[in-house]
Amino acid sequence: MSQIIQKLDQQQLKSLCGIVAHTSEGLTKSELTTLLGQCRICSVDDGSSRNQLGYTIGLNKRDWLYNCLVAEINKSQSFSKVFSFLQAVLNPAAYTSADSRQKYRYLFEETNKVLLFAGLSIDQSGRLVAVSQAETLSEVDQRVNHLKKALYDRAIHSEVQKYCVEDYLRADYYDAVFEASKGLAERVRQISGLTTDGGTLFQTVFSKNDPYIFFNAMKTDSERSEFTGLKELLEAIFHLVRNPAAHTPKVNWKTDETKVLDILTLISFAHKYLDECHRMPGK
Repeated sequence: MSQIIQKLDQQQLKSLCGIVAHTSEGLTKSELTTLLGQCRICSVDDGSSRNQLGYTIGLNKRDWLYNCLVAEINKSQSFSKVFSFLQAVLNPAAYTSADSRQKYRYLFEETNKVLLFAGLSIDQSGRLVAVSQAETLSEVDQRVNHLKKALYDRAIHSEVQKYCVEDYLRADYYDAVFEASKGLAERVRQISGLTTDGGTLFQTVFSKNDPYIFFNAMKTDSERSEFTGLKELLEAIFHLVRNPAAHTPKVNWKTDETKVLDILTLISFAHKYLDECHRMPGK
């Protein structure tokens, strides 16, 4: 985690505890206790006991978690471990099963709604990053709900989301498109083992006589045409998107959300072809 200078106010911390410890959508007390221990945050006494009628009394899960985090902040005079705890809560590796995906989406979106008011966000890799601070609820809804839903609705490839979600949360369309297009070239480099970029990379990798990658037998006219088509698609994306963005000052680069989603969908389409690509033996 890069150095984070932002802090959380009391209301923000309480809201986060209410989300993370939500009765049905949040984590169990056992799960929270485990994560607190992993982050070296002491678990405070929740004051639970049984009365004469057999009912358990004491702090609810939300208030208990809040007391744990406040005790750590007061002790260390730092939010560092609290931020580490939030990253642990949203570690995507903990939500790989289909049954846990809904919980992850709830925690991811609701946690980020609160964090945006503090100028923070947790991206899909579970990293806490500094972003532009939200001022209104409508702004938060737009940045978290609408934009995230738009990506899901378009079935954007995970490789594209990896590079652009953080910028999307900031509503930074320039960086979202630029980073996603650079990620496309990086994917080709990873598959081929080459280190070049742009047109030189694609011309070498998709050479008809000595290709570095393959996704079909290239024996029929249709197979050869499809292979060439992928190369030309990658080159077109760089000519239309990456190169103009690289040579245009950010302040002068104007576009709207719909066009950005179209661009990301095109890049996603290319990634889905690259999913089928393999490095040529001996390369």
